[in-house]
Amino acid sequence: MRNAILRELMTEYEQLRAANAREELRRREEVSRRCPEIAAILEQRQQLIFQGVRNVLDGQGSAENLPQQMEVLTARLEHLLQENGYPATYLDPVYRCARCKDTGYVGETVRDMCDCMKSRYYARLYRQVGLSEKGAQSFETYNENLFSTDLLPNQRISQRECMALLRDICQEYADTYPHSPTPDLLLTGPSGLGKTFLMHAMAKRLLDRGLNVLMLSAYRFLDLARKAYFSHDGGEMDTLMETDVLMLDDLGSEPLMENITIVQLFNLINERQTAGRGTVLSTNLTVGELQARYTERIVSRLMDPRQCTLLQFMGSDIRRRKVETL
Repeated sequence: MRNAILRELMTEYEQLRAANAREELRRREEVSRRCPEIAAILEQRQQLIFQGVRNVLDGQGSAENLPQQMEVLTARLEHLLQENGYPATYLDPVYRCARCKDTGYVGETVRDMCDCMKSRYYARLYRQVGLSEKGAQSFETYNENLFSTDLLPNQRISQRECMALLRDICQEYADTYPHSPTPDLLLTGPSGLGKTFLMHAMAKRLLDRGLNVLMLSAYRFLDLARKAYFSHDGGEMDTLMETDVLMLDDLGSEPLMENITIVQLFNLINERQTAGRGTVLSTNLTVGELQARYTERIVSRLMDPRQCTLLQFMGSDIRRRKVETL
């Protein structure tokens, strides 16, 4: 997936450089038609460069005077451009990004991806793994101060303290996987408590670390499972099995389809646990409701403390709290 995105971007940058070259030629021809003296200066500058290089290669002299000669011609060229209604820089090289000159990379000895290419790369990577615009939901943008400081019912901590603790656990998972305390996480609790936000934050951090991540809703998982069941083509299901970390959001919102939902979910969790690959699941259901819906066979694998860490989200809906404080 990463290599495919890079290949796409490199092709696009090649096309951009070709478009830049066409635009440079168009501008040169345009001003040359309007002002023949500009055409003559451009030709003279080119001949100076060629002659200087030729002299050096032939051992007939040096190009020491070349910068001064070029400076005189360039000053005259800029004056003529402005005199004819053009910016002085109109015939400068055309780049969208002056830093990398539209190559996508910067640096001489060590080549690093330019910020312009990096932003496009991660935007596509996030979109392909299911983050889309949610790429902005990260640990850096997480704001625990949105949560109440009131003590939770029958608890000794506030919702804000609880959410800070859950944030730290999720961040540790994203920073240390595959050496996290457990390969799986199960995020449970009512809607509006930040489960999906933290899943997006984990996905973003894992992607930034170079791991392969896929995130999809439980409904989308069921759609893939149904297609695989009826078409006998497990290609997309194999991808879910093989990605480093799979994130399955909103478990329990999908329909229960006989011989598909429970069977395929069990196979997915079982195969990934056997292979040692991490799975992060979120649900609005309680553990009891999960067992009633998906059977004890599935829930027992999610309740194994050696395999999965259970994170219980508690408190009031953050979206409702925002409305109340307006």
